[in-house]
Amino acid sequence: MPCARSIVVRFLLLLLVGGCGAFSGGGASLAARRDTSRRGVPIHVRHPSPTLLGDFLGRNAAPLTLRWSSPTDSGVQTEPAAKAEPSSSASSASAHPPDLHPPTLGAIAHALLVRAQNVPGMPLRLAADGSMEPWELALPAGKIAQSAAEEWAKENGINPVENDELLQVMAGRVMAVVPRMEELEEELLKRCDSCGDIDMLGRLGVPEEEMKAWQSDGDRDKRISDAAAAIDAACLFDERLRYNRARSLLAMFLHEIEGPGLRRNGVTIPCMDVDFLSKEEWDVLLETEDKDAKGEAASDTVAIDNSAKEAIGEAENRPEESPRPSLHPITIDAIEEAFRLRAQNSTTSPLRLIDAQSEWFEVQYSIVKFADRFLEQYSKASGKSNNDGEDIRWTEEELQTVGGRIVGTLMRLDDLEWEWNHRICSSSLAELAPDSWKTTLGLLPDNVEQRCVRTLDEALLDESEFARARAERMLALFLLNIESPGLKAAGEKVPGGSHPDFIEDALQLELMMPRPKTE
Repeated sequence: MPCARSIVVRFLLLLLVGGCGAFSGGGASLAARRDTSRRGVPIHVRHPSPTLLGDFLGRNAAPLTLRWSSPTDSGVQTEPAAKAEPSSSASSASAHPPDLHPPTLGAIAHALLVRAQNVPGMPLRLAADGSMEPWELALPAGKIAQSAAEEWAKENGINPVENDELLQVMAGRVMAVVPRMEELEEELLKRCDSCGDIDMLGRLGVPEEEMKAWQSDGDRDKRISDAAAAIDAACLFDERLRYNRARSLLAMFLHEIEGPGLRRNGVTIPCMDVDFLSKEEWDVLLETEDKDAKGEAASDTVAIDNSAKEAIGEAENRPEESPRPSLHPITIDAIEEAFRLRAQNSTTSPLRLIDAQSEWFEVQYSIVKFADRFLEQYSKASGKSNNDGEDIRWTEEELQTVGGRIVGTLMRLDDLEWEWNHRICSSSLAELAPDSWKTTLGLLPDNVEQRCVRTLDEALLDESEFARARAERMLALFLLNIESPGLKAAGEKVPGGSHPDFIEDALQLELMMPRPKTE
């Protein structure tokens, strides 16, 4: 049984990358229909990128709609972000979409400066002693992405509601690159290892001191540590180097991580091409990867042809595997438990924004810790037996999928609850008898929960059937509207699929399906 903690920290960054499609019926984003006064511009990232570093992040491509707090009182020194072509109005931004690369590069370059400054409360590099979890990098990265998106929208006169896709993609890319800069940088150094042109290294954002540290004798950990110290020292005072470094990191992300999955599945988002490198820079940074990919593809074709008969024979002789248990019950258990925890409105482990002093990163932290504890407790159980009495234990991939669904659903509970209540109240199901709403629809009748949160919390604490029905419907909405489109865009699959087979009412299932966005 894989360690629950190791699984939890793998899926949060994946969720932060974002995915494809949130609720968009009615012509405006769901967030725009809710109260947007709490935290400035509501940048909701729905970034349909395939997963990066799949083994590290897990296989669940469920996206996450984030509401980040701006990095106020952080003490971080700021630098001007690169500006795109100015847009006089939201309509002109829609007619002539601005180039997203300059503000994205500016935000990544700023993240390099923040990392070099080592500002307390804004960690962007994992501690050498192993005291940090990877997901902790996502919180300061989210602040940087939010601040950059707000500033860019303001400077260019972009309406964040009418042009939310631009902001989603820009912030989503920042969130995709910044928490994993160390992995991208290691790959960058490998590709530049044979480049003896000091000027070219500078154009790719690799200082000479860093390359010397990387090429020195010694074990890998020391070389990486020395190279990290060298790049941080250089980034403190060299703005051009930071920007060049950001160009290299973003180029690798777009060309090898985001682009292939999107194009393979026919998904188009703004500014997908790497159009900010010269031919010489491209040859050093990306040409090697292109050649390797073509060689691997040719080798794979030959291997497939040669091993086809062997694979068929193995499949025929392979013993029939026992059916795997559904992942839905354990996920619903977790969401149901979270409802009761949220209803307590604990200030030490908040699962919602409790008051004006609450910060969204505190909620994020609490949700991840909740999922961490839940899976850790569950993994200590002896396992579930199948019909033959054989002990079945969850695989790492299954636990990653469950963990991603728990976090993904809880992060956007407010939006899911609002959406389900809205869809029911505008449908024929609104005519159901009030006493059957709780157990049939998972809702309080007469729109009570939209007026009095305390009434909702008390009902969830006291009535287990209501909490269970509500948890089922929140998970079903998440699977159909968020996870499934994100998986399709990324070309990924998860164990057991994303169909909510626990919803038996055909009319409710129809109401839960994604709605086309109206212009």
